[in-house]
Amino acid sequence: MKSGIFTLMENWNNNEENALHSTFELIRYCDELGLDEAWIGEHHFNNFTTCSSIIPLLSYALATTQKIKIGSAAILLPHYHPIKLSEEIATLDILGKGRFLFGFARGAFPIFDIAMGANAETNREIMLENAEIIHELLYKSQVSYDGKYFEINNISICPHPTHLIPFFVASDHEETLIKSAKAGYNFLGSLTLEKKRAQEIHTFFKTHSKQPYEFTLARAFYVDKDRKSAEEKARIGVDIFAQRMLKANKENPTFESIIKTSDYEEFRADFFNKDKILENLIVGTPKDCIEQIKNLQKEIPFSTLALKLLTPNLEEAKEQLRIYKQEILPFI
Repeated sequence: MKSGIFTLMENWNNNEENALHSTFELIRYCDELGLDEAWIGEHHFNNFTTCSSIIPLLSYALATTQKIKIGSAAILLPHYHPIKLSEEIATLDILGKGRFLFGFARGAFPIFDIAMGANAETNREIMLENAEIIHELLYKSQVSYDGKYFEINNISICPHPTHLIPFFVASDHEETLIKSAKAGYNFLGSLTLEKKRAQEIHTFFKTHSKQPYEFTLARAFYVDKDRKSAEEKARIGVDIFAQRMLKANKENPTFESIIKTSDYEEFRADFFNKDKILENLIVGTPKDCIEQIKNLQKEIPFSTLALKLLTPNLEEAKEQLRIYKQEILPFI
């Protein structure tokens, strides 16, 4: 099992500059500890997250670390053109010496309209078409593509990647999952992904994928020497996280009206559901966490556990990771 973190560059203390620098310091600490992966999200129009410009964040994370792999969790494909994005992905691969992991999604709400007509009704189709084109541009010398949303005429990007970049899809949509498995993609599981659904998704990939696939599972995490203390602090952290993640539409009235006329409202309410995050939480003493992770391994065939830390304090977050690395991981 590989281990890492998942972050949305949370602005816990209402200081955007500090939120960015603290998160990068935490990612560097993960690298020093020898953790395997750090996953950075993309989120917009919410003053709790500072990860709206994901490509520079990924670039900086790769430039300031040595061994840890850096993943996007996830780039919102409907809002990018495949030619430009494939050039950026190829560059990330070269600069990171093969440490970039490409995770993509349709997004929790439509951030803006672009030329190909991205909206709540078309985003899923655009995401899959975009991913297919990006894969071809990365690994073929010349690409022509006549799709529903994109037309590419005899294009060759430069540079090309020098490594095989893993593709990870973040979705709960059955048709999307099956198509992704057939395309050879891997899977990104959210904080609220329930065990039964995770097992179903594994079946989709096992049935339709032609090769072994990677399953990255995000889980909220809090460890303390006292179980009750850990549970109380975790509840506070989850409550703040869920409330502030769901405030985006209230802070942006235009998007509230868009969300209410699509399936995005239900999607976001489920994706940041406090009770589901708590239900799937890894929490307690190191011994408790060892037992919970072992049980999780028996129930879900994941390959990477991406921890979502729940403390606003950088030094406390580092201590959480130190305990995980030294007192939990060796016994799993």
